[in-house]
Amino acid sequence: MEVGGSGQGPNIDVALDRLQVTDSVALTGLNGAFRTTGGLTGAFTAAVNGGAAISGQVSPSAGRSAVSLNSDDAGAVLRSAGVLTQARGGSMALQLDPVAGPGNYDVNLRIENTRIKDAPAMAALLNAISLVGLLDEMAGQGIFFAGIDSKMRITPTEIKILSGSAVGPSMGLSFDGTIDTVAGMLNLRGAISPIYLLNAVGSVLTRKGEGVFAFNYSLTGPLTKPAVSVNPLSGLAPLFLRNLLRPPAPTVSDGPNATRDVPIEDHPAAQTRGEDR
Repeated sequence: MEVGGSGQGPNIDVALDRLQVTDSVALTGLNGAFRTTGGLTGAFTAAVNGGAAISGQVSPSAGRSAVSLNSDDAGAVLRSAGVLTQARGGSMALQLDPVAGPGNYDVNLRIENTRIKDAPAMAALLNAISLVGLLDEMAGQGIFFAGIDSKMRITPTEIKILSGSAVGPSMGLSFDGTIDTVAGMLNLRGAISPIYLLNAVGSVLTRKGEGVFAFNYSLTGPLTKPAVSVNPLSGLAPLFLRNLLRPPAPTVSDGPNATRDVPIEDHPAAQTRGEDR
């Protein structure tokens, strides 16, 4: 949405049956009250694709609109949006800041206290490192994550995951990479840390979501059925070597989530290639 201008503008009450956000995501039953002085400002409520309820806040940013979204049921929002059908419960806070051209945003996502249940890609990861107990847990109550954090750059054709982590007592994950939203193709990598509650002890020098002992993994191919690869030797590798065994995270040079390329030899173990701690 393009906004701007100065001077005294009218107040606007909005009631929309449907606001199409992307090809696959729409906000339905949107109701909001906005001020237009100095740019569009106000709050709204809506449902995602007719399902999960969200609340939001709009504020002016560089002649466009920044948007924050909140929900008390992160799992329902992700399912309604068709992003992750295996998530259950939790709270969600999502911040979108406009960058570059139309349709380009920096995104900061925080999800707390959610469970992931019956996720085929995660089951394949756990199976690859023979974590039978965690497989049983995922088949029952699901794997609990106290916090999921991610920094992203989204465009009309691609999502760059600049950094991400999912942390719970049973396991921790780091992740970064790209998603081609036009072709529906995934290219993610990171490390998976079993028994994270204990494994994280002494992990001050690791990336967020990784314990002292972790296994490098990759998810590539179609979003609906990605190929899973795990490097079992990386679980025995020292931290600096584990980092060398995987490609660097994507970077962006502008916006709130701006990162910078740093030669890998300049990375001491305590650095995290711009990832959120």
